[in-house]
Amino acid sequence: MDSLIQMQAVIEAPDYEDEFLCPWEVPEFQPLSLIRLSGEMTYPEIGLVVAQLAQYNQIELAKDKQVILSDILKAESLVLPGGIQVISEGQKTISPSCCGGLETWREWIDFLQTDNSPWLGHDPSPWMEHQGDIVRIWSDGGIEPAKNAFYIDVSRSDFKRGLRIVEQELQAFLFCIESWGQEIEFAESRELLQKFNECFDIGML
Repeated sequence: MDSLIQMQAVIEAPDYEDEFLCPWEVPEFQPLSLIRLSGEMTYPEIGLVVAQLAQYNQIELAKDKQVILSDILKAESLVLPGGIQVISEGQKTISPSCCGGLETWREWIDFLQTDNSPWLGHDPSPWMEHQGDIVRIWSDGGIEPAKNAFYIDVSRSDFKRGLRIVEQELQAFLFCIESWGQEIEFAESRELLQKFNECFDIGML
């Protein structure tokens, strides 16, 4: 069993060609790389998450920043590509795949009651199952058998502990969003926090 694991909420960075245009500061990044969400993020990193939130939900980034953020608040619902990433003590990593979304991250908690593997994306298709008191997280094979799939085993108690850490980091990230909004002089920064909390079911403290 992989005795020590790390579980973290991640989202996919924006995909783009040529120059990435955005009305606020973002760091240099690789398209489609994964961004960890936590309370330790810099303002440019938070700006990149918000830029992806806009772009992925078809909100044009070539607008005034106030208009973009107001459009985010007006959206009926919001989604983000990503979810929960698991890294074993031996540095084996299972990441959310294509069409996985941060908005469904609480399905990992539901799994402990239902035994139904959450949707973790495809190409590859990660999935999970119970093996007694062990949660086994597979790197592939959730849709059809995969020859080269590997797994990470974690005790049920450590799995719960990891999810609590994910929740705490997401809650800390919420307040970073509000602080970032204030930094760029967005009058409704508190509402931006609340919108993110509502759409991604974080459970704000």
